[in-house]
Amino acid sequence: MGMPGTAAASQTRQTQMNTRIDMTLKEAGDAVLARLGYSPSAAVRGFWQFMVNHQDDAASVRKVIEPGAATALSDEVARKTSAINSLRSLYAQTAQELGIPGNGGVDLPSWDELREDWYDERLEREA
Repeated sequence: MGMPGTAAASQTRQTQMNTRIDMTLKEAGDAVLARLGYSPSAAVRGFWQFMVNHQDDAASVRKVIEPGAATALSDEVARKTSAINSLRSLYAQTAQELGIPGNGGVDLPSWDELREDWYDERLEREA
């Protein structure tokens, strides 16, 4: 009986990859893969497939490649969100001081609405 994930790979055109990795990390990873019944090649094919399947979700790919980067990205998003909120507050205060009528941002779309609109526009362009 072969290792999981090897049968499908043998039916397609293949290429060889060479990479450098810390020896201790490789040995530890090889031990985990062997215990789970996978070869290093099957693990690489699985990771490549994961990236293809999640190509529109950069955060998921980053989380696998560099778990600390996802935290740094979240910190950056929090910093930018805070800056935007500060600017909105400053704008509202300035508008009020100058007597400019406003709605306090009530009609502003949410991030989710903006994202959905973006996806809708993208799908329309691709159709």
